[in-house]
Amino acid sequence: MTDYAQEQEDELEVLGSIFMDDLQEVTEGIPSGWKPPGAVWRVVVVPQRDEGDEEVEIPVQVELVFAHTPSYPDEPPLLKARGLQGISDADVGTLQGVLDEGVQENLGMAMIYTLISSAQEWVQEKAASMAVPSSDPVLEEKRRRDAEDARLAELRRGGQPVTPEAFAAWRAKFEAEQAQLRAKLEGVKVEEKQTRLTGKQYFLQQEAQHLEVEEPELEADEEDGEDDRENWRSSGEEEELDYDEEDSDEEEELLDELLASKAPA
Repeated sequence: MTDYAQEQEDELEVLGSIFMDDLQEVTEGIPSGWKPPGAVWRVVVVPQRDEGDEEVEIPVQVELVFAHTPSYPDEPPLLKARGLQGISDADVGTLQGVLDEGVQENLGMAMIYTLISSAQEWVQEKAASMAVPSSDPVLEEKRRRDAEDARLAELRRGGQPVTPEAFAAWRAKFEAEQAQLRAKLEGVKVEEKQTRLTGKQYFLQQEAQHLEVEEPELEADEEDGEDDRENWRSSGEEEELDYDEEDSDEEEELLDELLASKAPA
């Protein structure tokens, strides 16, 4: 009878000696639906670099998450590929297909190291294709879309899940900010109301300013009116005097003519 637990333990020991600190136990972010009998592990796969290239930016990073099943290696292990940098969701699907084929080809023997090596080769080829410059606009556009898909996938992977507790905390913070904003707006409205004139106050203020400006002009107009009336009266009296003097001279002339006509010859 096969001792699956011992085989699995031996394989983990070998993997630990090969990958050392790169082999890590997963305590969070376990893929949905997984119920392994033991621990869940992860290995980050990156392109191989030459010595002295430590400072060169890594264009592609992939994470392999795996766990033993009760009858492994006679049954497939739990295995999932995740994109960390530089690859799209479509690329991750392609890599997952390569790994699934490797699982079927290696049933009955310890296969985790073989699968990680296959992922290493795939990542190496992907990085090489990204490093080759291309003048084809179609390929350039595809590369740009792939990079954007990889960025969005990373955001989705590292995003905070929405839970009732997280939503309640966000809502409480939002309502507190809104209440503070409303209080501030109410204070501004009260201040404006206190400094704003009512319609009656504005009318009285304008009327007072208008009187201060217009009163001197009215006095000047009144003086001009009185002068005009005085001038009119004076002119009328002079005309009447001139008229009386002329009438008196004519009457005297007529009287002298009448007396002369009646005098004896």
